[in-house]
Amino acid sequence: MILKKLAFLPLLALLAAGCGGAPDRKDVDPNCLYMRLGGLNGMAALSDEIVNRLLTDPEILANTQLQMRAKPENVPGIKVQITVLLSDLAGGPFTYSGKSMKEAHEGMAVDEKQWEAMLKDVRGALEKLKVPAKEGEEFVALIEAMRGDIVEVK
Repeated sequence: MILKKLAFLPLLALLAAGCGGAPDRKDVDPNCLYMRLGGLNGMAALSDEIVNRLLTDPEILANTQLQMRAKPENVPGIKVQITVLLSDLAGGPFTYSGKSMKEAHEGMAVDEKQWEAMLKDVRGALEKLKVPAKEGEEFVALIEAMRGDIVEVK
């Protein structure tokens, strides 16, 4: 049962295969969201908590396309990719070089109900990690900006 749950690619798992090596580094504004969320350690903890929640969310797991996108051995790499993506979006030092959200989620048939379930999981992770409300809403806004590229079924 656990292996079946781990075999699902989270909505935010944008790919385990699209990053060719270490991410590029860039300068970081000390006041950016990335830094306010705790830098690399904070972003990694947040990504880990989000993915763990998605891997046990019945609404997410109901989508067989999502289940088929990852193998258990890929989950650690997926978490790294999500950390790099979200760090990049939040102003961190890394440049995400994986697939676009549209390309990574094409054919997954993600619907609005699954998107909302994912957002609930994201908010739950933010709450568990005691992320302040302002930073949490900024983080959710980064995720929301990807909706049009991920949700296929309206």
